[in-house]
Amino acid sequence: MTKTNMSRRDLFKFGGLAAMTAAGAGALAGCAPQPKMASTGDAAATDGATYVGPSFLQKPAAITDFAETHEYDVVVVGAGESGLAAIHAALEAGATVGVLQSLSIVQTAGNMGASIDLTKTSEAAIKSAISYISYKSDYRSNAGQVEAWARNSQEALAWWAEAAAQGGSESQPYDYVVNCNGHDVYFHANTYFHDEGHQKGALTIGDAVQAEGAEIFFETPCVQLVREGDRVTGAIGETKDGSHILLTAAKGVIIAAGDYVGDSEMLEFYTPDAKGLHQAVDFRNGTGLKAAMWVGAQMCPASHTKMVHGEGPKVRFEMPYLFLDRHGKRFMDEGCCRMGYLNEFTNKYLAEVDFKESTAAKFFSIVPSNWQEHYEAWKGFSDISIHNAYRNVDPEAWIKGDTLEELAANMIAYADEQKWAHDYTVEAIVESINRYNELVAAGQGDADFGKRDEYMVPIEAPCYAVPRGANNIDALVDGLWCDGNFQCLDADMRPIPGLFAVGNASGPFFGNSNYPMDIEGLSVGRAITTGFVTGRYVAGL
Repeated sequence: MTKTNMSRRDLFKFGGLAAMTAAGAGALAGCAPQPKMASTGDAAATDGATYVGPSFLQKPAAITDFAETHEYDVVVVGAGESGLAAIHAALEAGATVGVLQSLSIVQTAGNMGASIDLTKTSEAAIKSAISYISYKSDYRSNAGQVEAWARNSQEALAWWAEAAAQGGSESQPYDYVVNCNGHDVYFHANTYFHDEGHQKGALTIGDAVQAEGAEIFFETPCVQLVREGDRVTGAIGETKDGSHILLTAAKGVIIAAGDYVGDSEMLEFYTPDAKGLHQAVDFRNGTGLKAAMWVGAQMCPASHTKMVHGEGPKVRFEMPYLFLDRHGKRFMDEGCCRMGYLNEFTNKYLAEVDFKESTAAKFFSIVPSNWQEHYEAWKGFSDISIHNAYRNVDPEAWIKGDTLEELAANMIAYADEQKWAHDYTVEAIVESINRYNELVAAGQGDADFGKRDEYMVPIEAPCYAVPRGANNIDALVDGLWCDGNFQCLDADMRPIPGLFAVGNASGPFFGNSNYPMDIEGLSVGRAITTGFVTGRYVAGL
């Protein structure tokens, strides 16, 4: 058998664990000579002797013919939340700004952006929040990046709210407190659930930054970056007619192009546990990330943090009642009831349908009619939720049954209407509920899955079924590997002069396999704030 030789640095350059997995697979494939892997940014081989990995790691020939050339202090790639914030902050700091945007308009996502209220939160609490996010990120987050959000989010989110309101998109503020390591952290969030998300305000902000002098080239995705020596000096956009324009950057290029959720090859490579999930959008296809890798930037080590949402009661109903899978069977200790983590328990069902039907991850939560009493009893010691910001659950939208048999029949009718991949029967559902009630009545604890005793409460008719299941991957919140100033790093952890990344194009701000939803609105708040601080920083270079 051929021995595969690969240094730690080679693995690091190729993408960490994913490279190790590929290397191991090559070593075990047989006794024939195995090809070598190319590192990020290396040219693709044409003689068939070198395995270059996935296509997005194959560096294309440099583009050198330009229909137009434009000179700026700062170039921003992408005009979403993080990009718009970077554009504004750079302009405000006196820089000239050029922007490449793949779409015909500015485009944002999300309904809620969180900031820390620094007027109420103590210094110890701020540090505790940073530590808490690190804990929720499996200790893989860059503390400098998290602290940049903590210290600057109040200013950045206040700017966004005021700027969006100029176009009639008024935030409905939501204030809440999270206890982090024994300290109360006071959060203030802009929310736009009532206004169908951030997009309306983003359009206003897009118009405003153009009026302030930014030049946005719409429908012109960034296809390559220019690196002269050690420094990145510009970005190349491709127009609708196939020609190319060069935007030079005297101070720096900021990648704000979002994630790669629309690129199946990248998704399988960097986030293999997302296999079979429905990809929310196709326009966030990693184009800007690829361009950065081709000039030496590295992606955060796999597996990346994924944001998985799904159908439910329109707002969070995260209480640890009986869960029934696509077969009508109980399948887990429901004490881990947070939407963001449930895919870890349901992704095995995607394999049952050969990863071809994402609704195989759907399930029901069976809820007694006195659920509010349990909420009051549990909320003091449990990580449960029945709201999303100011929006509370509406039991009138739940599936009801005056008997267990009626409930089961209504569940099946709902699953059929929604075209879930399931094989429910009334008998299986009723049998599972009865088994659960037997465990409760015995009073000897959860002999099937070991759930906390306080959560073992009877479920008697009349009762409800709440559709659950996170089968939609909305975003990846890990991107290019950056330092605390959001400057991109090369394979030796050295900052690349002139190249920065923000929002979901940057990392590691998070780091666990799932996005933590304990701080509501953290993702959007992080995107706006990282763009805001980096635009200002690069403009000041």
